[in-house]
Amino acid sequence: MLTDRLVRRFVSDADKVNDPRVRGAYGKLAGVTGIIANVLLFIGKVLAGVLSGSVAMIADAFNNLSDAGSSIVTLVGFRLSSAPPDKEHPFGHGRMEYLSALTVAALIMMAGVELATSAVDKILHPVATDFSWVAAAILAASILVKAWMAYFNRAIGRRIRSDALAASAMDSRNDVLCTAVVLLSSVFTFITDIAVDGWVGVAVALFVVWSGFSILRETISPLLGQAPDPELVRAIRELVLAEEGIVGVHDLIVHNYGPGRCIVSLHAEVPSHGDILKSHELIDSVERRLSQEMNIIACIHMDPVDTQDERVASLRVLTETMLQDIDASLTLHDFRVVFGEERINVIFDVVVPFTYKEAALLQAEIERRLQVVDPRLFAVITVDQDWG
Repeated sequence: MLTDRLVRRFVSDADKVNDPRVRGAYGKLAGVTGIIANVLLFIGKVLAGVLSGSVAMIADAFNNLSDAGSSIVTLVGFRLSSAPPDKEHPFGHGRMEYLSALTVAALIMMAGVELATSAVDKILHPVATDFSWVAAAILAASILVKAWMAYFNRAIGRRIRSDALAASAMDSRNDVLCTAVVLLSSVFTFITDIAVDGWVGVAVALFVVWSGFSILRETISPLLGQAPDPELVRAIRELVLAEEGIVGVHDLIVHNYGPGRCIVSLHAEVPSHGDILKSHELIDSVERRLSQEMNIIACIHMDPVDTQDERVASLRVLTETMLQDIDASLTLHDFRVVFGEERINVIFDVVVPFTYKEAALLQAEIERRLQVVDPRLFAVITVDQDWG
């Protein structure tokens, strides 16, 4: 497969996709490939447009020229994002990938506006177009090239989880559709002698603008602090809980500093009767594993929990069952119990989804259910929202 051959030829240590140096090599490969392919397509489509007199073809050619500019932006973005941390940016420059994707989106939208202007002018001032089999062959070839580029950018983008390359893949896919429409309109005009070139140009332009807006919207989301990838959260939980001596994980927060660059904070529950020095050593070991295996900077808070008192264990099971009866999405952590002669305080944090609507009434409902079991039970609850 051509994509794999290119990766093996130009990307060293290709499997280390979280390494900024490797990500930079992937970005360089994608950027240079995009520049070469789009410049060649621009030249070919301009020739096709001149031969046929089609404004839609020429507009599509300049769309490819803007794509070459987008590839340059992607190349520069990966170059900057792979720069090591410095005094002003201690967590690296990974977010430059997001900024390059935003720039690509802006260029796509600008190209769409220019295409629309040319197409409207063609509608208002129509000029006859000539069908050319050479031009049609050039457009057909460009469709094949762009289809491969969409696959190429999507494959690499998924491999390194890059929004910038995902944007490039979407742009290439759009070019396949746009060029196909232009080719079909040329054939339609040739067969029917009905001029649709200008109207097709408008349709292509609107599609290009919408695509740029879609990329813009999707790229802004991580910059605003979108929820972390559920697969990443699951992998972090599994790694931490795999360590013998850690009995629970909660308050996991992922801070995104760009693809492959995360700082994670979480609370790890350890048995309260254990050796505190050994527990601390265990937490340090987990932090090192997260760094080595997932390229994550981790800050783990150690929470001691009572795992030996059967009364506490029984009340925890009772409370967890009640929470599941109220709503299956509810969970708890930091569970502890203060026993008195006339009052037993059941103290814990309950985690609710962001969409949960009954948080204000939750404590009263839990306490009511506990007191049905034992009138001495009182709930002292802190409500947390689920961070991921």
